[in-house]
Amino acid sequence: MRILRDWGLGLGALVAVIGLVLQSVAPERRAWTLSITAFGLVLFAAGVALNAKAIGAALRGRKARAASASIGYTLTVLAVVVLVNFLAARHTFFRKDLTENRDFSLSEQTEKILEGLPREVSVTSFSREGDPGRQKVQDLLEEYTHRSRKLTVRYVDPDKNPAEVRRYNVTELGTMVIESGKQEQRVTAGDEESITNAIIKVTSDRERVVYGTTGHGEHDLNDTDRGGLSDLKAALEKQNYVVKPLQLNAGVPADASVVIVDGPQKPFLAAEATMLSDWVDKGGRLLLMQDPGVEPGLEALLASFGAAVRKDVVIDKVSQLFGGDARIPMVPADGYDRSHPITKTFDYQTIYPMASSIDIKEPTPSGVTAVKLARTSEMSWGEASEEEFKSGHIQLDDKDTRGPITLAAAFEKKSSAAPDPAPAATGGEPPKPSGPESRLVLFGDGDFASNNYFNAGGNGDLALSAVAWLAEQGELMSIRAKTGTPRIAILSPAQVFYYFWTIVAIAPILIATVGVGIWWRRKRL
Repeated sequence: MRILRDWGLGLGALVAVIGLVLQSVAPERRAWTLSITAFGLVLFAAGVALNAKAIGAALRGRKARAASASIGYTLTVLAVVVLVNFLAARHTFFRKDLTENRDFSLSEQTEKILEGLPREVSVTSFSREGDPGRQKVQDLLEEYTHRSRKLTVRYVDPDKNPAEVRRYNVTELGTMVIESGKQEQRVTAGDEESITNAIIKVTSDRERVVYGTTGHGEHDLNDTDRGGLSDLKAALEKQNYVVKPLQLNAGVPADASVVIVDGPQKPFLAAEATMLSDWVDKGGRLLLMQDPGVEPGLEALLASFGAAVRKDVVIDKVSQLFGGDARIPMVPADGYDRSHPITKTFDYQTIYPMASSIDIKEPTPSGVTAVKLARTSEMSWGEASEEEFKSGHIQLDDKDTRGPITLAAAFEKKSSAAPDPAPAATGGEPPKPSGPESRLVLFGDGDFASNNYFNAGGNGDLALSAVAWLAEQGELMSIRAKTGTPRIAILSPAQVFYYFWTIVAIAPILIATVGVGIWWRRKRL
């Protein structure tokens, strides 16, 4: 009995803790672990019963009162922390996303759009309370409302508000109705891309039409093969552009916001080149991507901007360092101009299979502003010798253009006249010209935006940013969808054994043993 009185409390607590630990790590031995835990609790209860007088005296002593005061202080601090957390959840004073990929923040595209909303936008989300995906959507929409006071959100439970369901004719759970003025869009995917694109559509009063020329061997916007531009077309349509093919025999349509000429293999007819040049000169916006060794007959148009595509092939030793081909130059993350809207916040590598360098005349023609958007490293050059290139014995010599090499450039110049207004759209005002400035974005490669390379590095993002700047839709520039970085730890069987016994088993037991030892030593004093 004396042993039980002296050791029951400590030994019982230790055995109970061991039983609980074993129960969590070995659930298949439930009967044994419950028996051990029950035995420990019985020992502890016996120790309490045999030491009832001593425990009662201790609880009435000075130390007990001091312990009670400490517990009171602790509870007060916890109450303050809970209150502060409660207020912070409802009133945002400061927000900072410390994750590496900004997993809990909106993309730059969405932030720019929300900051520049022209009018009020309302979002009505239809989902049941308690649905697994509802909280995720609420967290996302909370970020939207935090960024703009012009956006309001309300949540409707279809079971509790059937009238709202009938009013909006909602047939699917998870539907979000996004409204602004008389325009309305519906999305069923609760992701940032879908919501942001819907907001763009309901707040955009002007239809932006992008045309891609055909008939000269260009990359086709409807082609789904590796060399086609179907990925670029799909991405543009997601951003509310209307994408159409263009045959220049009748000139450039008046509703054209941007014309894309991507990798023509045959020269334009003189009349076609004149039509395109005249349209650009009157305030048109052109995206030209020209392959090496091809003269599309647009040299006069480029010369009016002080630009030319050299007759060379860019060789890049940096690509070899990354295991690639030296004939596929790359622009590193620090190779972009930080003053131009297209590349101001662009931080992704881009690759250009078989590219030519771009030459910009110094000084540029009167009224022309030129910016070198993307440049390779100093370990590159423009190989001018076709014989060396074909032989494979390529060396830098005096005839070549030394790096850094310009692979993309943007130009602006004052137009000779504003473009003619387009015919009135059905039910709305006629589209107006983008502005009095003519704009040109020139790339020395026509393949970098093709399906084969669109998702390589930042190629697709750079092409979309170029179109957005040409169409004066700057809020869509320098955008890249966030991708989560997996955090996976793969342990060997030996490591699993080591971490289990040191962290899961031994550490709690050791802490409990030390605590019991200290308690026992103080009791004997």
